[in-house]
Amino acid sequence: MKRMMVIAALMSVPLGCVSNQGDSSVRFLNVRALKLESDECTATPDRFITGGSLDIALGSNYLMAPSVETNTATPANGTGQGLDVTINELVYSYEVSPAGIKLPADEVDRVPIYAVYRADTNPDESYLFMYAFGPKALKVLQEQVQPGGDPITVLTTIKGQGYLSSGQSVESNEFTFPVTVFASSSVPTCATDESLSGTCGVVGQDGPIHCVKAGP
Repeated sequence: MKRMMVIAALMSVPLGCVSNQGDSSVRFLNVRALKLESDECTATPDRFITGGSLDIALGSNYLMAPSVETNTATPANGTGQGLDVTINELVYSYEVSPAGIKLPADEVDRVPIYAVYRADTNPDESYLFMYAFGPKALKVLQEQVQPGGDPITVLTTIKGQGYLSSGQSVESNEFTFPVTVFASSSVPTCATDESLSGTCGVVGQDGPIHCVKAGP
């Protein structure tokens, strides 16, 4: 399975969605469920999530992995040369509910990346790890989400920007993913055979922080 790493549970929150899919040279689709395999975080090919939660008490960011496909078909009599897509930046926009915390303006929060996808990339075989929040939004959440306070829901909209190997600038569709953010009022001290909880080792992802037995 093709995988690319960027350093970026079914919930009762609005569904994740995508928009403007048809015309994009590269498209982000369903966000895959994550799991640990042999101490390595992987994205499952057949199970998807529509939202998540993050206990931000220890400053974690929410890790996710949408499937990726390209809309640059290889000609029947050609090699597809010039049709590979390079994504070199993720661009973020946010909405917060309830209102009160002011996150960066639309498309101000950006993360440089490097990920290349061939023409005819199959979304069943390819995905991209990314974080739900850009660095500016994460800093605001770390500072303003109060321990023990009411949770907020952040609707994060992300798109990728880049270029074809022929040189033409391209951008992906936009997709929106909801994360409920809160901060535990206290963080437990775990025993030597325990660790702090969180999906794929991201402390606080998809549940309040607590101690769990270390697995194989």
